[in-house]
Amino acid sequence: MEQFRPTPHASPAPAQSSLPPTIAAPRWRQSLLGKTVLFLLGAVLLAYGIGASLGFIVVERISHDQWLNQAAIDTQISTAAIRGIYTFVTIQNDRSGRVTRIVSDTPLGDEESILQTGFSPIDVLALASAQTLNNVWLLHYLPDKKPGYTLASADDGSNAQNASASSARPVSPDLLDLKEPYMGFARIDGRDYFVNAIPIATRLGKPTGALISSIGTREDLYRTRNTLIHNALLMLVAVLLAATLAIIWLLRRLFGPVPALIRSLIGMAQGDTLTVAPHQDRRDEIGQLAKAIETLRKAAVEREQLLSIRETAIRLDHMAHHDPLTGLPNRAYLDRVLARMVEGLPSGARFNVMLFDLDRFKPVNDSYGHATGDALLVAVGDRLNLLLGPEDLAVRLGGDEFVAVQTVVRDARLEAVRLAERILEALQRPFLIDGRALSISTSIGVALAPDDGDNAHDLLRHADAALYAAKNTGRGRYLFHEPRTPGQTWIGTPTH
Repeated sequence: MEQFRPTPHASPAPAQSSLPPTIAAPRWRQSLLGKTVLFLLGAVLLAYGIGASLGFIVVERISHDQWLNQAAIDTQISTAAIRGIYTFVTIQNDRSGRVTRIVSDTPLGDEESILQTGFSPIDVLALASAQTLNNVWLLHYLPDKKPGYTLASADDGSNAQNASASSARPVSPDLLDLKEPYMGFARIDGRDYFVNAIPIATRLGKPTGALISSIGTREDLYRTRNTLIHNALLMLVAVLLAATLAIIWLLRRLFGPVPALIRSLIGMAQGDTLTVAPHQDRRDEIGQLAKAIETLRKAAVEREQLLSIRETAIRLDHMAHHDPLTGLPNRAYLDRVLARMVEGLPSGARFNVMLFDLDRFKPVNDSYGHATGDALLVAVGDRLNLLLGPEDLAVRLGGDEFVAVQTVVRDARLEAVRLAERILEALQRPFLIDGRALSISTSIGVALAPDDGDNAHDLLRHADAALYAAKNTGRGRYLFHEPRTPGQTWIGTPTH
């Protein structure tokens, strides 16, 4: 049988709140919208970067091919102009028709060639430059002199200083002692040009110089690429800005209600079951989620109502079956317990019923007031609970009258004697109430089940009869119920 150790307060303690602490809203980067926007922007940036890189590679390759073709065309025009003036030279071409060498035993631009043609080399270069719209140079090797070459340019005709100092103008080493055509960037007179240099040699193959045609400086040629890169960066910024605005607008349009639904769920987790879930009118997944949240909210409301009803029922049941002062079970609870224990008698279960009230309690109540008397009753209940076993029960019937129901393990009478003596000894010790030491005692009547009855009514009646006999024989003692025959008196067991 369950043992009761109630507190002096009859009503159960209120349930502790299990609501979670307030959940802070996530930062924008940690929110669902922020993560989605950053992911999509990253995808746009990656796709644009890959596309721009491939575009740059393609543009670079196309530009380089255009430079090669333009350089070959300008070389054809320059050599044609040279061939038209210097008729004694021979032009060699490869299978594709590109010029590979200029063959001449007479140095181009020397005094003999000027006498034969009537043109100075600067005039010839100016004619070629006018046709190609770019600069053309004539390089003449001088093995026995320093710096080992002379350089003539179409610009020398309008710049007397350059013409007089042509031999001192720096030339890229790639153009000196040239035996095969050279096409690429070369540094001439302190600037980088994209050139096609055609070697000039004698019939025996001895290099004597080179005809250099340019299609422009490095700065001019890369200006288009730099402009493309600049425009691409501007376009990237514009695309990212437009993509950001479009993505945010789209996500807010599609998933704008999600934060509100999340707040609704958080509110439910924190105990707010009164706020109806928003966006239930949508006909997409958001609406379905909102309806599911609303279903959960209604279920939580119903659960709260059921819990409230259950708590109320438990509280009312406790109040109906427990003494409001001491917290001990009352007569209604005792009747229920005894009825259940009586049902176990046929199967061999045994128990004892002890009915007792307090001696000298009325003088305490009259002398010190009802508050002190109530405190004394509570203290008595606490001491009783300390004396009973885990299967025993202490009950307050009313006033200063109590009942102890003892579950028998082996010997009913011996176990009753031990418990009765402990009760007598415990209640005889003074009680400290409001600074006063109060002394009382008790008298106990004991009925054994099933010896003294096989129902609750008989057991309580016989225990009450034994209690009455104990009080009449001097109080402060316990007596067992003994059946009487005509002319026989009660047989009791006194205290020590």
